[in-house]
Amino acid sequence: MSMNNPLQKYFRQPKLFITLPSRGLYYPTGAFQGDYNSVPIFAMTGMDEIIMKTPDALFNGESTLRVIESCCPYVKAAKHIPSIDVDTFLLAIKLATYGEKITVSHTCTSCSNENHYEFDLRTFIDYFSELKFVNHLDIDENLSIKIKPLTYEQISYFNLENFKLQKTLSQVSTLDEDKKIQIIDQVFADLSELQLTLFLTSIESIHAEGHIVTDENFILDYLKNVDREIFNKIKEKLEENKSIWNLPLQSVSCGSCRATNKVDMVLDQSNFFV
Repeated sequence: MSMNNPLQKYFRQPKLFITLPSRGLYYPTGAFQGDYNSVPIFAMTGMDEIIMKTPDALFNGESTLRVIESCCPYVKAAKHIPSIDVDTFLLAIKLATYGEKITVSHTCTSCSNENHYEFDLRTFIDYFSELKFVNHLDIDENLSIKIKPLTYEQISYFNLENFKLQKTLSQVSTLDEDKKIQIIDQVFADLSELQLTLFLTSIESIHAEGHIVTDENFILDYLKNVDREIFNKIKEKLEENKSIWNLPLQSVSCGSCRATNKVDMVLDQSNFFV
């Protein structure tokens, strides 16, 4: 961009400022540069909007990365954004581009009437800003685990790999029985390995009787050699954190029969900016 462009004063300006739920933690050096308490958010450009409607770029997450970097100049490497900040960025960009309200359709579970509800995006942004990431898990009096949120890049990888494995499972019905069993066994082995890798990626360090273990090989050995009770304890903590960082169900009233319904606010990038 030329600094001498006479049209520069007409370029887009920040529409709002947000506070990052991560409080600026979990970013590698250089990935984020600025005050996490006052992060400027710009509206999308016309090119950004086209990118967010490109199926291939949406599928691999590339479009989301490019749009976040476009709409937030403080973000220098969006692939390193911790998962706990991603939805806040998306909500803020949606608000800056299209306004404060989002309309969600929902079919009443009682009378099947289709309703349309408006929600305030600022309420959701405020919700995430109040959350705290629980990064500590005590196994016993001698052992504790420090957890970190996955990055956007890591989430995209695990989601894509899981999708591939689930797709393989859905396609085995046409095969003969022996081949089907062979493929199913392999898929479940791969799913188990994927879960183990997810655990390893989510662990920052293990504290054991004065030792702080950060070596991934040591941590992997530990995960492979603990009993199922401890393994499940780690799994439950990771699932608990994931659940906390989803938007809660929204209570709504059917316009036809007045029944109370719950709307699940899923921030799906494939249609969030449509």
